Amino acid sequence: MKKRRSRLIGLLTLPVILTLPTLGAPASAAGPQPHDRPGGRAAPAPNIVYVLADDFGWTDVSTGRTNAGHPSDYYETPALDRIAQEGVAFDNGYTSVNCTPTRAALLTGLYAPRPQNNIYLVGDLNRGGDDTLLKGPAQGRADGANALPNDGRTIAERLQDVGYTTGYFGKFHVSRSGADIVAQHGFDENFGGTNAGDPGAYHATNGQFHSKIGPELDAYAADYTQEYVDRNIKPYSKGVGDAALNGLVGTDKHITDALADATLGFVDRHKNDRFFAFVGSYAVHTPVGEKQARADLLGKYRAKTPGSSTSNPSYGALIEGLDQNVARLVHHLRTTADPRNPGHPLADNTVLLFSGDNGGVDQFTDNGPLRGQKGELREGGIRVPQIAWSTNPGLVRGNRVDHTPVYVADHTATIASLAGVSPSERQQLDGADLSGLLTGTAPLHRDAIYWHLPGYLIAGGRDQRPQSVIRSGKWKLVHSYEDRSWELYDLDGDIGETHDLAAERPALVDELGGKLIRWLDKLDAPLATLRDGKAPLTFTVTGSTYADGRIVRRENETVVVRPGDEVPLVLPTAHTG
Repeated sequence: MKKRRSRLIGLLTLPVILTLPTLGAPASAAGPQPHDRPGGRAAPAPNIVYVLADDFGWTDVSTGRTNAGHPSDYYETPALDRIAQEGVAFDNGYTSVNCTPTRAALLTGLYAPRPQNNIYLVGDLNRGGDDTLLKGPAQGRADGANALPNDGRTIAERLQDVGYTTGYFGKFHVSRSGADIVAQHGFDENFGGTNAGDPGAYHATNGQFHSKIGPELDAYAADYTQEYVDRNIKPYSKGVGDAALNGLVGTDKHITDALADATLGFVDRHKNDRFFAFVGSYAVHTPVGEKQARADLLGKYRAKTPGSSTSNPSYGALIEGLDQNVARLVHHLRTTADPRNPGHPLADNTVLLFSGDNGGVDQFTDNGPLRGQKGELREGGIRVPQIAWSTNPGLVRGNRVDHTPVYVADHTATIASLAGVSPSERQQLDGADLSGLLTGTAPLHRDAIYWHLPGYLIAGGRDQRPQSVIRSGKWKLVHSYEDRSWELYDLDGDIGETHDLAAERPALVDELGGKLIRWLDKLDAPLATLRDGKAPLTFTVTGSTYADGRIVRRENETVVVRPGDEVPLVLPTAHTG
């Protein structure tokens, strides 16, 4: 019998990471191979730039390449459209349900249920009131912080070990403080990152950003000047006249522009080195409103004809402001000489990865035809635009849409592979190395992607209850713990999750459910418990159950769950004859 490990990991228990099973595709035993730069000569390990957009939904782009032909007809993203065309666009790109679990998975390369993460939701796992049937377990660390453990291993630390200079810009959200981002989590420089989950306000006031933002970013908080507008906004603006752009002069700096300023400064300071720049954009997270939008873009979207779905001018201004700064970054990589690659720009030896951190919020955007929104395990809550770009086809062979289901922890493993992190280090990660997909040289052979949320998020139109999910090929299987039910969807033919096939395909439910239950067991995943004061649950099972860190095979056995007990995953036997 397996004994349940404590989920609230203290500082002395983290080395268990070395003994946990690896669930991602195995890293190549040979390690990463030198890639060719244009001209056929081998280049040194590439620079890595990661842009993570906050609450950026699947249809928040004006390209159809990342969303199976369902672009926004109101929000405009010409820079993202271009890199999606020039690079690899993933239309089955996945994250977790909201900010903190995605960031934890991306920074560590580990699934949320791993004890080293143990982060599932912003706040806690009981965001449904005190009268829900079940009660979610405690998450985070033993001191109550929903933060990465200080003695954990982030991708930044792994890259530091192989010679990279690492910089963080913007929202971090999974640290105890901004100081820990440098002191504990492997970043040499941090501009603005703290434990805060939103910017407080998007504009600086008197040359300083909101108190939620780390003070390092205030170096870029000065009011707009004419020189700044001419150099950094006008070249990337579309559909806005000079009068509106010149009207920015003397007004408060927008944090999205300041993050781009800081990132480009970091690139210039460290272009002689191998650099890793992680840009955690605050856009398009709340607060969303006219005061948060840059004035020129707000005017543009107010004047636009509304689209066929949600058309929010303030939200559109935040989206396009982010897009303009992606354009600035890409232009800088294209036009800045690379000291490590004489005769070539930085873009020839840099990989840029872009992803949202969770699905869009219904109040501001329309995730359709996907069902659900941020905070839910429906496709609209976990599927986002994802793009990989480089001007070097030895790193990213472009003009392709890849339909492979991929998860943000795969990005971690891919960055580690590109950077030359050793195979033994990469084997500690749950993510799969996507470098073969980026170059089009090797498909990804992986059985499934998994999610587990042992708690509640019932607010803002969301109704997420304790569930576990597996996606394998085109199939998505969902288990709900409150009523022990199963739902099965064919995402190839039913992307909106409207036709539950569980009753029609019991053998497939049994097969995929078996994989899901074994995954939970390998991770020793915690489950929600029956809330105090609720009547005991009694049911008869012929099949398998998972609870308390173990799988039990049962034959016509009555199970009684009392208050305080974990409510098990129940997988009845599909074959009765």
